[in-house]
This record gives sequence, structure tokens and C-alpha cells, in this order.
Amino acid sequence: MTSQDKFEYKTTVADEHWRNEELQWARILSSGDPAKGIVLLYIQKACTAFHEFEPAWKQGALKQGQVDFFRRRLAKRVRHVLVTMKNNGLDTINGAAELAEILRSIESAKTADELAELTEKVHAVNHLLLDSLEKK
Repeated sequence: MTSQDKFEYKTTVADEHWRNEELQWARILSSGDPAKGIVLLYIQKACTAFHEFEPAWKQGALKQGQVDFFRRRLAKRVRHVLVTMKNNGLDTINGAAELAEILRSIESAKTADELAELTEKVHAVNHLLLDSLEKK
């Protein structure tokens, strides 16, 4: 195996957007910087939480009146990303301020619809952060 083969990642995803995203994850994770790798994992966990919450809410699979529970859970995920970034000197990269603003929106959301509306914003900030992590 050559050194180039050792770092090559072969995705099973056909969609170009997802393939490029997976390849970016692989590059960040293989960079050898644990802080970048953990931030990547935590922002992905936060993004996934929103991507699971939104369709479940829109399809009626979640109980009405559970806004407080989901607000706390989603805020906890995003707060974890921000604290990890701050603890590792990554709180000034592109996307950090936007993620902090999303946290404020989560914490002030009055309805589950308001929380669901944040899904695409979280996804967009995810891309900003990962692009910034890769360049740093």
C-alpha cells in the first residue's frame, strides 16, 4: 500500500453533495488535529438531531406540548459544539458567531415549528464551520 492509498477514502454515497461532504469529513478527521475532529463530530451530531427532529415533527410523530424537551435537547447539542470550539481556540472561525445566534434562536423558540425552521440554518452553518476547519 502506498502512502496515497493509505489516506484515500472510498465513499458508497452516489449523491455528489453527500459524497463531497463525506470526503471533507475524511480530510478533517485524517488531518491529525483532535480538536477539529471533535468539533466536526459534535456539529454533525447537532445537525443530525435537527434533521431527525424536523421531519418527525412535520409528520406528526412527536407529541404536542414537548417544545421544552426538544428546545433543551437541541440547545444542549449546539451549546456543546460552541463550548468545545471555545475550549480549543476555534470559537472565532467562520460560522461560530452564526452558530451562537442559532443557539439564541433555539433557546427563545416558543413552538416546535420555530425549532424545525432552524434545521436548514444549522445545516448551512455546519458547512461554514467545516469549510473553516478544513482551511485552518
